[in-house]
Amino acid sequence: MLDHLIINLDPEGDASLQAQLRQSVVEAILSRAILPGDKLPSSRALADQLGISRNTVVLAYQALIDTGFIEARERSSHVVSSEAPVGNLEPQMADETQAISGGKVNWDDKLVSSCSDIRTVAKPLNWREYPYPFVYGQVDDELFSLTAWRDCARQALGMRNFGRMVGDFGLSDDPMLVNYICSRSLPRRGITARPEQILVTLGAQNALYLVAQLLVSPERRVVIEDPAYPDLRDILEQRTSSITGLPVDSGGLVLDEAALAESDAVFITPSHQCPTTHTMPASRRRELLDLAGRHDFIIVEDDYEFEMNFLESATPALKSQDRDGRVVYVGSLSKSVFPGLRLGYLVAPEPLINEARALRHLILRHPPGHAQRTLAYFMALGHYDAQIRRLRRHLAGRRGALQQALDRHRLFTQTASHFGGTSFWVRGPDWLDSRRLADRAAEKGVLIEPGDVFFRRGDAPLNHFRLAYSSIPEVRIAEGVDRLAAAVEELRREAGG
Repeated sequence: MLDHLIINLDPEGDASLQAQLRQSVVEAILSRAILPGDKLPSSRALADQLGISRNTVVLAYQALIDTGFIEARERSSHVVSSEAPVGNLEPQMADETQAISGGKVNWDDKLVSSCSDIRTVAKPLNWREYPYPFVYGQVDDELFSLTAWRDCARQALGMRNFGRMVGDFGLSDDPMLVNYICSRSLPRRGITARPEQILVTLGAQNALYLVAQLLVSPERRVVIEDPAYPDLRDILEQRTSSITGLPVDSGGLVLDEAALAESDAVFITPSHQCPTTHTMPASRRRELLDLAGRHDFIIVEDDYEFEMNFLESATPALKSQDRDGRVVYVGSLSKSVFPGLRLGYLVAPEPLINEARALRHLILRHPPGHAQRTLAYFMALGHYDAQIRRLRRHLAGRRGALQQALDRHRLFTQTASHFGGTSFWVRGPDWLDSRRLADRAAEKGVLIEPGDVFFRRGDAPLNHFRLAYSSIPEVRIAEGVDRLAAAVEELRREAGG
């Protein structure tokens, strides 16, 4: 009998004590630390050893019985089951040098392309540990109803949906979710589309990747904004070197007809330019559509934050004015629910959607069925609309607090979307290096996002950064900006300014 089973539990851990106990026993069995037939401590003895409730141990043991790892014997004792999935072979020790170096393969010679030089916006996994996180695109627990989502997930797992959800969708999507995209999401942007013109993707970025694979080749020329979403630039650089970055002003992309006339595709964020937040006015949108018709290029519209309109109604999508089928529309559902959901969609004429659907099938077949059906229920039961209302209410207060704090210090100039949004694009003094500022601010508990990655390599200005207010409580914003200002002052003194 194992009188003393070595188990470490963390009362502050993410998992419950019962789940941690189950995991520890499973790991001990799989690693052959305990073997079939070994007798486990009694529930009372193990509870006393770990300092936890006996009922916690009883429930953990019962769950292990249900999954076949242990079995009950007479007098309430428990042993490791003879059917437990324990390997018969001892693991072979690999040569340490080979394990670290990757063996004798020269991977530089084997790889036909590389993606390791991409430039991403840094998002620390432990951002919640910082008291003043001005980080973009992260979910604030205060703004999300976990109870509602859990209820929808349970319904998606019910017998009524089980057969559909666990099956292979093949080239299809969840019809319930597609229906709500057609009837709820797109009409808010002035877009009318049929289900055959919609493809569900693993977030907006997956949609952009699919479009780039289908429309961009080394021989084709593309136009993007400068600054622009860095992942889009990296996606396109995998396809072509003929990328022209056009500047952005208060009306979004500046329309240079000479550059546009030579392009095959233009990738833009007209409603909420990334990262400056500027909105393209109606007159410039009409001019862009006219140029697309005159010079026969495709427009890819990334409408990544259209639900965040709490100051005034958002401008209708560019796609809503498209009469020639030249605009490919990319939407995100993760921005208004939570980023880890990774669901978005593509709206385009059927010839392109059919090709994108086939390409998606080769890459990942389809987004997970449970996620699609859970989100469909989230929308159908009104939780999605309630979530949007809650977001808008809180974001309005946070935006106001951040604006007041920035105005008080007068250190920066900033832009923000006229209809709302979730971030400010900030420009500091010319001497400021926002990368150094980010490091210094982090020491004071403040997280910001340096802006150089949004610009082209080589000539990126270093004095821009992004301040998002969706992940920081309103009451902490003023103090966070005070600490940021203190970091700027320290850097100014060090620079002799």
